[in-house]
Amino acid sequence: MTEAAVHLDAQPRIDTLVTGFPAGDQKLRTDYAGVAWLGDQPDAESGIMGPEYRRRPVESRLFLPDTHWYDVDALDDVEVQVTGGLLQIPATAQQTQGLVGSLAEPVVEFFEHPEGEPGVGICLWLRGDIFSNVGLTYRVTVLAPRGALLRTGDAAAEPAGEPDSI
Repeated sequence: MTEAAVHLDAQPRIDTLVTGFPAGDQKLRTDYAGVAWLGDQPDAESGIMGPEYRRRPVESRLFLPDTHWYDVDALDDVEVQVTGGLLQIPATAQQTQGLVGSLAEPVVEFFEHPEGEPGVGICLWLRGDIFSNVGLTYRVTVLAPRGALLRTGDAAAEPAGEPDSI
């Protein structure tokens, strides 16, 4: 059970066709990246997250917003890599730096489509206990046979507003 809200903000997905070594076979490489906000999302203007400071369990399996849908029978030799990093530990209401608690390393799993469509998509599994609101960056790289892709996922939403000029 998750007592902390979890929101995924995806970055643009990168798809490339690569040649595997040493076999020379072509594979689809997909890089998914983004931020998982646990507990609260930062204020759009200040970037500061709310000061809620209490222990909250986190156990969330979330489909990546831009996941491709794969044929489960064609994923025998799929390779998956996942990394995560702590992005923000906001100050508490007492104006001290909040404790993180414990977050297990992120795990990636393939799950069936929630509405019964064919294929499996990528879920990011986050678990642990947090004491503050936390931002966790994630990067998932999938190297799959070309024939494993059933259909492409939606593109990640564009950030709101205009980019700052330099």
